[in-house]
Amino acid sequence: MPELTPLPIAVLLRRMFCEFRHQQQIFDLPSSKFWRGSEKVDLSVRSHGKPAATPLGPAAGPHTQMAQNIVLAFLGGSRIMELKTIQINDRLTIPRPCIDATNVGYNVEFSQELRLEQSLEEYVKAWMLLRILEESEILGVPKRARSDKSAAAAAGHFYDCIFDLSCGYNLEGIASERVQWFIRSMMDASAEIERLRAQIPDEFAWARDLHYDPHIVTTATLSTFHGCPPDEIEGIVEHLLKVNHLHVVVKMNPTMLGRERVEELLHDVMGYHEIQVNPHAFESGLQFEESIGLIRRLRRLGRSLGLQVGVKFSNTLEVLNHRDFFPKTEKVMYLSGAPLHPIAMELALRFREEYVRTADDAEDAAVPISFSAGVDKHNFPDCVACGMVPVTVCTDLLRVGGYGRQVDYLRALEERMVANNARSIPEFICVTAKHAGSVEHCALENHRNIAARVVTDDRYSRARNSLVPKRINSKLWVFDCIACDKCIPVCPNDANFTYDAPGVEIPYKIYEVRHGEFHVVEEHTFAIRKAHQIANFGPFCNECGNCDTFCPEYGGPYVEKPTFFFTKEQWEEWTKYDGFLILHHEWGDEIRGRIRQQVYALHIQRTGERSSPSDTRHIFESPAGCVEIDPERVEPVRLIGAGTDNRLDLGIYLMLKTLLNGVLYSRSVNYVNAQFSDLLANLSA
Repeated sequence: MPELTPLPIAVLLRRMFCEFRHQQQIFDLPSSKFWRGSEKVDLSVRSHGKPAATPLGPAAGPHTQMAQNIVLAFLGGSRIMELKTIQINDRLTIPRPCIDATNVGYNVEFSQELRLEQSLEEYVKAWMLLRILEESEILGVPKRARSDKSAAAAAGHFYDCIFDLSCGYNLEGIASERVQWFIRSMMDASAEIERLRAQIPDEFAWARDLHYDPHIVTTATLSTFHGCPPDEIEGIVEHLLKVNHLHVVVKMNPTMLGRERVEELLHDVMGYHEIQVNPHAFESGLQFEESIGLIRRLRRLGRSLGLQVGVKFSNTLEVLNHRDFFPKTEKVMYLSGAPLHPIAMELALRFREEYVRTADDAEDAAVPISFSAGVDKHNFPDCVACGMVPVTVCTDLLRVGGYGRQVDYLRALEERMVANNARSIPEFICVTAKHAGSVEHCALENHRNIAARVVTDDRYSRARNSLVPKRINSKLWVFDCIACDKCIPVCPNDANFTYDAPGVEIPYKIYEVRHGEFHVVEEHTFAIRKAHQIANFGPFCNECGNCDTFCPEYGGPYVEKPTFFFTKEQWEEWTKYDGFLILHHEWGDEIRGRIRQQVYALHIQRTGERSSPSDTRHIFESPAGCVEIDPERVEPVRLIGAGTDNRLDLGIYLMLKTLLNGVLYSRSVNYVNAQFSDLLANLSA
């Protein structure tokens, strides 16, 4: 489904803990990909006065809009969460597909897909889930001491995590009562916490009694997007400082480097001749010469209020849509990934040097810098050596491995620090510079050296970033595939999941129903070759297209694999979408299916005391009517009610039966069976 729908905190809690106990994973991320801290070095940093256990974070985007996304980012080692950008217009129609991470990185999606009320719920829910994870200590890391009130101010603890609000795109929208309500509710989430606390199920009663810090955010990153004039930016930041009393980070656009230099880097240096920057992007918005004075004025205002103002490099680069991936209606798209890294690194250095050069004194020269542009495990340590906090990532997490790639970033940083005999991030910055001086001076020196090296590094060239994921001559369908499971971690929302189905070859018939009697017209075989199957959870699938990009087979998992709805209301509302709904009752189970816009249902009624699966009655509903089926012989027993069609296809009965048993009674936890505590209890038994 293209419209994301959050799940209750009870379902996420049940899945999180049962999945970890039973499968040693959480939201499909294996525990081998969890970051559990470092015994060798201290990776902690401070951002606007708050401690974070690492400088790594997911950038505002597809990895930070749902509660499970943020938990996954945390498990992988991120500790500064740049929440997905919110704005007053929360009813956007976003083209599908909207993400193209084939080799470089393009998107046509730029703000939250949820309503503001839903975004608040998801961010607070994630905050609470992380607190519950800490208290449970299931990750094997002791929780923070709560007796010492000063402990929260001390950096260096594994669970130290910062949530950073991201908002846009104009003063009118940000100053509106609805957005101001959202900001106030994130700064003091007491009411939302109490609402969610009441939804925590009885088996987690201990989590109801926990203290959840209601002050979730103290910082806002301003996403001005492309073309926002300087006076508008200044007005927004002043509002966030004076009215909301937030630290503010201003996200800069790569076009500030100037058309000549951007195109020289893209075309002449890196070889991306097919990429054409939208000319209009250079003509509007904040210019480099204006940015220095603007940020200096805002920083001085911030200091007078006891607040910080920083900058972030960089936003995505607005380019013309020259590919066939997105709908033709999209004339521009937004570039990220490898080619953006040298551009943003050079722009950040130029800004930094000019800001220092024009400063009145050391205090006037200081400016916090964060970074997000083509970050991966190879350049992450360099970004940290430049003194950037946080260093956030998006495009690389869309590739095979997904959130599990983060742990390699932190291992790479740890290895560099150990090799340089650096125990902390400040030590690492100074040792990398290879000369004495303040941390700020060493960070700038590192930035000069690294930016010069990056420009000539062919890792960012088109030649190194033009390969496309390989395809095989095979098309997906409901069951069976090569079972590479690439589609699961590449989904930012964890919408794709696995379930079990027995390998079978079952003969079945298609009947014509005439005057209450069944006449065989065709004979077929229902075959499943593999026990390992893939399905899609509709409420978490926004049809971004990323799983199709990396699937070796044609068709797209989000299109061809069975999609499951969560509630009867969703099933009834989204009638234009094929898919399935599973319901679990005291009397038995049922599955409803919409297949090529025809509606089917299978009711498996228990006739005994839940003694065995065979002690059941199977009622199959189809356009041919309501029919009782003999599950052993796969034959109709009697016609209960006539339908509008006379064709009775028992292949669809077998499909529904396989999906119902496979998803509901799978050995793996998924979002469908996680809503039923009795099934999870049996799974864990």
